[in-house]
Amino acid sequence: MFGKNKNFIILISIIVIIGIFLIFYNIQNKSSLPPTISISEEEWDFGKIKEDERPVHIFTINNIGREELIINRVRASCGCTATMLSSDNIPPGKSAELKVTFNPTGYNGSVKKTIYLESNDPQLPKAKITIIADVEPIPSPKAFYSNSQWELGLISQGDLPTFSFIIENKGELDLIIDKVDASEYIKYDVEIPLNINPGDKQEIIFTYDSTQHELGEVRESVRIYCNDPRRKAFSLRINGYIKEKSAPTVGISPVVINFNLASDSEEENIGKVSLTNSGEEEVKITSIKTSADYLVPLKSELKLNQEGEEDIRVILLKDKISDEVQVGEQKEYLYLTIALPITINP
Repeated sequence: MFGKNKNFIILISIIVIIGIFLIFYNIQNKSSLPPTISISEEEWDFGKIKEDERPVHIFTINNIGREELIINRVRASCGCTATMLSSDNIPPGKSAELKVTFNPTGYNGSVKKTIYLESNDPQLPKAKITIIADVEPIPSPKAFYSNSQWELGLISQGDLPTFSFIIENKGELDLIIDKVDASEYIKYDVEIPLNINPGDKQEIIFTYDSTQHELGEVRESVRIYCNDPRRKAFSLRINGYIKEKSAPTVGISPVVINFNLASDSEEENIGKVSLTNSGEEEVKITSIKTSADYLVPLKSELKLNQEGEEDIRVILLKDKISDEVQVGEQKEYLYLTIALPITINP
């Protein structure tokens, strides 16, 4: 009898020990469970929305683990998606709200964006939420332009280079250019406000007046404002370098015309002088004369363009030469009257 009781007591003791061990193990196991993130919806479809709407959805972020869930960062794949989390620290068994606002401006048709939640969940350190929308654009003007860069290159002070800037309206409503911000050196050939109908283009000719600009580098921009809701302003950047304008330089070759009275050749009765302009301004010869009536220039005036060259031919009329001239060498002259511009600034 005593032996049976003893065995029973031993059995009960073993059962109690195993039970205590299991309870202790279970407690230890539960207390060591890490934070675990659970999201109410991993994907949300806003459906069909207008471009000027701002739909909002609130996601519930749950912590189903046994330790505190810490949301280190919430990041959206696009600036069109705004997020606001009610709490960064979520205790076990608790939850937080993630408010998501979508701005569909500029989108057309199906749109999919992603939101990432980075946390201390070791199994899912970067959770992902996807939002979907079908955007129906509202009628509006749409501005497109030909070029955003105007390279002046190397120009001389006083030059007036031009640039053709084309603006196109690809929208459904009139595009209105209501303001142009430009420096005093930049002029344009249209009146503001400027109206461009849907499907039409408008050319604007910009002129850069370097007359009063200091020498050196040019870095400027023209800022153009319009009623395009997606692009209310755009810029034309201008780069270049202004150097001092070279003064006109006239070269004469040869400096002496020789005639031979003894020659019977008609070709030797015609002399020639070449004039060259190596400057950047036009040179005007307003008068061409000789010191003797038997020397006749074939031009009475001429213009020498920039980097230009012109010939002046002089004919010798032998029948008008007196006997005195035919004895010994005779010196006569070709007279050129050059007009040089004078600028007077106020």
